[in-house]
Amino acid sequence: MADQPARKDARRNRALLLETATQVFHDAGADAPLDVIAVRAGVSNATLYRHFPTRRSLLSAVYAQTIDALCAEARTRVEDGDHDDALFDWFGIVVEHMQASRGLRDTLVAAYALVPEEPKAEVDEWHERIRVTAAPLFTRALDRGRIRPSLQWAEVLALVTAVAGAAGPDRTAAGRMLGVVVAGLRAPGSTAPRPVSPHSSPRPCR
Repeated sequence: MADQPARKDARRNRALLLETATQVFHDAGADAPLDVIAVRAGVSNATLYRHFPTRRSLLSAVYAQTIDALCAEARTRVEDGDHDDALFDWFGIVVEHMQASRGLRDTLVAAYALVPEEPKAEVDEWHERIRVTAAPLFTRALDRGRIRPSLQWAEVLALVTAVAGAAGPDRTAAGRMLGVVVAGLRAPGSTAPRPVSPHSSPRPCR
């Protein structure tokens, strides 16, 4: 069909814009000029705005991509049922994700706040996806006696994500703080086979 090459080009341009925007936002912050993203991606401003009419729509797409990656990391560990400490390993990825995307998340929340009649359903959905996808890791840790039985999943997740906020961009500090948190979460007598620390940034799902 005649429109198939055009659709293929559109998909390629969108993927290229997302990849470029992710890097630009990481390097220059969420307020980076959008025309810089278009130039680096090798497309026109018109192409950028055709795919992403507003800054918020682009930020949302970039952040959603990182949520996909974080959930994929959790699913991989859920499927690997032999790893007792998969939950603690995933915590390191969560902290790295939160540090890398903090500016994007804060900008999105601020953008939604400017339009109070629009519910933050998208942001809430992302958080719920993470909570539900990784919940089996928490259940496994409980069943295998790796984590204190009195803990609640929502509280544990909130505590771990708070590490990134407290440490800011300092990965070394984040690693130390996460180690302290994990030590407190572990069930008495449960020891870690290796230190828990932030990983490299989550890989976007393809």
